[in-house]
Amino acid sequence: MALGLGLVPAVAGLAACSGGGAASGTGSDTTPSKIVYYGGWTGADLDKMQAMVTKYNSSQTKVQVEFSSLQWTNMFTKFLADYQAGTSPDVVAMHTFEIGQFADMGVLDTDAVAALNLKKDDFLPIAWDGTTYNSKPYGVPLDVNMHAVYYNKDLFAAAGISSFPTDKASFVAAAQKLTVDSKGKHPTDVGFDAQNVNTYGLGFLMNHHAFYQTYALINQDGYNPFTADMKSISLDPAKMSPAVGFLEDLIFTQKVVPVGEKSPIDDFKAGKVAMAVDGNWQLSGFSDVKFKWDTAPYPQIGAQKAVWGASEVITIPKQTKKDEKKAAAVKDFLTWLAQNSADWAKSGQIPANKASYNSMTKLPGIDAYIAELDYVKFLPAHPQATKIFSSAAPSPILTFAQDMVLNDKPASTIVPKLQDDINAILKK
Repeated sequence: MALGLGLVPAVAGLAACSGGGAASGTGSDTTPSKIVYYGGWTGADLDKMQAMVTKYNSSQTKVQVEFSSLQWTNMFTKFLADYQAGTSPDVVAMHTFEIGQFADMGVLDTDAVAALNLKKDDFLPIAWDGTTYNSKPYGVPLDVNMHAVYYNKDLFAAAGISSFPTDKASFVAAAQKLTVDSKGKHPTDVGFDAQNVNTYGLGFLMNHHAFYQTYALINQDGYNPFTADMKSISLDPAKMSPAVGFLEDLIFTQKVVPVGEKSPIDDFKAGKVAMAVDGNWQLSGFSDVKFKWDTAPYPQIGAQKAVWGASEVITIPKQTKKDEKKAAAVKDFLTWLAQNSADWAKSGQIPANKASYNSMTKLPGIDAYIAELDYVKFLPAHPQATKIFSSAAPSPILTFAQDMVLNDKPASTIVPKLQDDINAILKK
């Protein structure tokens, strides 16, 4: 999952040169239809999805799925190039907030999605709503992902912390107790050596995920200026300052987060940080961890609960040539994928299909993420979302995040710059 999203270039005239399908479904009745499926997963997610495709292929003889996966940005670039060349894939995975760009390009087939006869009540509400753009569903909901907090129960016990903190004061206090320098001192102790810390209380990603935390925190205070139809944006530094200040203070004032941290989940597994903010896509990688651990919902720092999240959806690109056999094959595969997405839960994902959700084998740690489903906040499916919310430099949110968590710049400086950077994209 990881949401390593970069700039997806617009390609002129895409709607006019609709893909012709990466493979033909013609031939005798006994010839299997071939479906070409593009995804953006890497690592453990990729392995789990490949296993699902293999399982589907071996379960019947009428359809064979040819699955390939690149990092999301590279996959989208390949998808658009193949589409323009008339060799479009038949099925493409993406995140809900990316739908707007591809919908406006005219490369996605809502009629094909409608022909699947999906029922809203068969899916988790947040996932179903995420597939809708301009009142039309654009794909099959696959999963839901969000942030939560991994925590080391052994270190909690050693620090005398009996339960996970759930508000700002107790969360900061716990992080301070869990941060220990080479002499056994904490940040609140006289003589604490911030240059020689053995264990930090908290770790989190210093990239675009720092913006995702900011997004959660401003939503906790009831502020969300980002919309799917925004033509320009006006950001209020005063309303974003508490979120910016909270994250910066954890690093530079309370000194409970390592400066410039690269991989908090690896630091957590190594016992270098006692808590780590990360996603449920990490859950499948904990089989070899020796200490006792668990997860907890993202803490409520503001007036209400909110957490950043995203959902993956399977879309159907438009094809120049109508092929009923191919369309039936796509419908069969996507129906099977939704109904069997309990297998996808083995990678830590929360299945969007209710039947799969109810039948999944829960990985340790998944309950904290499930508890957040009622208040998870998605980024909007704006037509320029893949540029505004890109993880690739110099995207607006990455510049903002790095100025915040690496350079300790105040909200009064970085919020106006974020506003200007977004408006520069919106004006194009």
